[in-house]
Amino acid sequence: MIIYYEQVHDEGFIIDEAFSFAEGDDKFDIKFSGRVDKAGDAYVVTGRVNLHFSCPCDRCLEPVNMDIAEDLILTLSPLGEYPPIQADGEEGLSDEEAGMYVTPKDHFDIHELLREEALLLVPEKRLCREDCKGICQGCGASLNTEKCTCTKKTDERWAALDKLK
Repeated sequence: MIIYYEQVHDEGFIIDEAFSFAEGDDKFDIKFSGRVDKAGDAYVVTGRVNLHFSCPCDRCLEPVNMDIAEDLILTLSPLGEYPPIQADGEEGLSDEEAGMYVTPKDHFDIHELLREEALLLVPEKRLCREDCKGICQGCGASLNTEKCTCTKKTDERWAALDKLK
């Protein structure tokens, strides 16, 4: 959904959006209720995002479903370009600019902003349960529900250590 800055008046602009997207095997359903307000030369998007996320478990590939709710505050800079690069090669970003989204001069895409935020909200390690044992690399058995059928191969050089048990 494209929102033009000229639509944002003194009383703000209300947003109620719901959409879905997929990123590989990951599926996202997003609902957002909030508003856009002008703040000097910038614009601020505030509201609540409700995210339903489904993906395969990182260890055993069983389905994982998560619901995440988060309050968002996004600062938008309608500059149309990124801050200039300083002479020493480092970008000149202040702490205030570091959390800012740079957008075209006349509009922004709320779906794209919420998509980026959703990707940041999802945990890095996605497990079906905390104690997930994964799958056997040899036979492919789910170690959460099945016993591994692989025969254990022992290196003959270490066989003498097994006798110490």
